[in-house]
Amino acid sequence: MPAPLESLQVIDRLVVGPVRVEPQRLVAPYRICRDGQEHLIDLIYRWEEAVFDPKCPASRNLASMIAVQVALNYGLFCRTLEFHGPFDRFDRRFLLSMAANTAREIYVKKFLEPNPFLIGNPAELRAEKRDSYLLADLVFTEPEPLKLEPWDASPSRVAILSSGGKESILCCGLLDELGQEVHPVFVNESGRHWLTALNAYRHFNGSVSNTARVWTNSDRVFAWMLRRMPFIRQDFMKVRADEYPVRLWTVAVFLFGALPLARKRGIGRIVIGDEHDTTVRMQHQRITHYNGLYDQSRFFDRALSRYYRAKGWGIVQFSPLRQLSE
Repeated sequence: MPAPLESLQVIDRLVVGPVRVEPQRLVAPYRICRDGQEHLIDLIYRWEEAVFDPKCPASRNLASMIAVQVALNYGLFCRTLEFHGPFDRFDRRFLLSMAANTAREIYVKKFLEPNPFLIGNPAELRAEKRDSYLLADLVFTEPEPLKLEPWDASPSRVAILSSGGKESILCCGLLDELGQEVHPVFVNESGRHWLTALNAYRHFNGSVSNTARVWTNSDRVFAWMLRRMPFIRQDFMKVRADEYPVRLWTVAVFLFGALPLARKRGIGRIVIGDEHDTTVRMQHQRITHYNGLYDQSRFFDRALSRYYRAKGWGIVQFSPLRQLSE
């Protein structure tokens, strides 16, 4: 008989935070609790300029939101996602919605479709029609913070989430020609992903004055999580595949890393040059989903723009190429 969905719950608790906030860095402990044992790793982001005031509630709030984005990939695999930090009602609503959406996408794309990284019974999951595929309970350990001050943001200042790809480079050129103040933001993972962006970053850093770089070890945290999942091949680093083993909430890990720069620089527009630029909904055995491309769609841009508006940040997120490329 095919394995039930609950067979994926191999972690009792994934605890994130509390975050240590420094002017140019945040450090967020990720702790797995399973079978009476604990495993710990630190998620780190580092900026090349001061972006936080460690004593400021708004800085702690934003740092905490950055820190939990990686964890939204694991709502299928944990019984509890425990988040330490000052999350307000808009943060909590956003995190719950995105965790549920990501759980469904991962279930369909990583377990119901062929996946070379899977071993054991979870590779034989049957399709189940459910109202929600989020198995974990989201627990927020701190009370909601008092109302935070809105950001000062100018619509003529545009942050471009850059990776060296054609889309982000073209967006930067188009917006610069239109007279916008462009801020190319490169997010530097600690692994090989950065090699594809390095040449572009060096060029922009030498020619565009507002170019910024954010360093993070998120790829090491992702690999650390995989090594603690018994249904993932432990030689996953050797598998040649143009996909990740189980994660699909990836763009936000980079995007939220750019937000402290947007806050500091008064940026009112965020542009994402996506790899696929697609807005599509599909069905797999009566399960409606986004084909694993939610974070490269207008649905994603609109959801983030609504979140920014609710927070009082004055930011709109979009892709100027999407209407041409879809």
